[in-house]
Amino acid sequence: MAGLYFHVPFCRRRCCYCDFYFVTNDALIERFLVALEAEVVGRASLFESEIVSTIYFGGGTPSMLSGKQIERILSLVEKTFRLDSDLEITLEANPEDLSDEALREFSQAGVSRLSVGVQSFDERKLRALSREHSASQSRDGIERAHRWFRNVGLDLIFGAEGETLSDWRRDLETAIELSPEHVSAYSLTVEPLTPLAKLIARGKRQPPSDALQTEMFLQAIEILEASGYEHYEVSNYAKPNFRSRHNSSYWDRTPYLGFGPSAHSFFCENGDEIRTANARSLRRYLENPLASQDFRETLSDLDQFNELVLLSLRRREGLSLKQLRKSFNFAASHLNALAPTILNFQRDGLIATTDDATLKLTPKGFAVADSIAEAFFVSKRATLESDDGNPQRTLSKANGQP
Repeated sequence: MAGLYFHVPFCRRRCCYCDFYFVTNDALIERFLVALEAEVVGRASLFESEIVSTIYFGGGTPSMLSGKQIERILSLVEKTFRLDSDLEITLEANPEDLSDEALREFSQAGVSRLSVGVQSFDERKLRALSREHSASQSRDGIERAHRWFRNVGLDLIFGAEGETLSDWRRDLETAIELSPEHVSAYSLTVEPLTPLAKLIARGKRQPPSDALQTEMFLQAIEILEASGYEHYEVSNYAKPNFRSRHNSSYWDRTPYLGFGPSAHSFFCENGDEIRTANARSLRRYLENPLASQDFRETLSDLDQFNELVLLSLRRREGLSLKQLRKSFNFAASHLNALAPTILNFQRDGLIATTDDATLKLTPKGFAVADSIAEAFFVSKRATLESDDGNPQRTLSKANGQP
């Protein structure tokens, strides 16, 4: 199975915290679609042997496209790739774009799952995040979406300036009342070069409080799980059978192709695992979409090990030590050396170990998941000092999977 990602690089305005690539000149949408079609056709051979099971429209603001334009892209996909009969097609949308007419068109185009960028139901917080929609549009957008889609998710952000633990609880409770099938809850992060980072540097805004954000993170787990949502990844919660299949494929290290400026891809070629990224430039993409790639990396066995550790620890299923030992010839000695570290994590209540040698993070551990993962990473130096001194790729050359 495999996935397709389409980066739609158009927004009406910049949110102060956002560092995703976008432009505001929607007059370029038609030229973008023509370039996108050329890239799809030109790179389709990479997935000749794959069956596409998920498609995701991200951005940017994909809901700025019309239903007819989404249908145009999906029609080309249907002609170009082999598709799973149970295909998940997700569209990211902003609440202000969710009129009944737009929702009808998206549904008729083939979209099966809507991911709505609500971020908050609090007017003051929305202003602090420089969101364009209102709190009432947040609520109305989710209610309308449920008229047309049986699979609706919403995104929330916590830790905005001035937000209290009680404010965050109200956001969570409002979300639960609207009964989305999926909730993503992200801590506000200050990315370099964003307007928010510049405001903080000038002393005009306060940075988020790490301690308060940790409390908010743990509160989200408690409240959402008590309401029937499965906490299946650090920032993601779902009702039974409503996990995001597309995003889950990223954490499973399933191959995917990304199209559009700044889009990333992960695929297997001649037995190697490859990651690529297109340039963050719509101008360059429009000039020649097949020559817009500015990053390509062949993953070493060390890269694969570290990715597997990072992505597995972020998930409810956890990290299988048996899988690591089976897949990488240097893993046994590395994990033996880490035994005291693992024991310390257990004593601190950050990690639990199952009978089948799987490490699972506790709620407290999920709050510092990336830091825990870093303790497991293997360096080139450590690998060269392992038993045979010559690490070899242990993943199957035939299919690139562990």
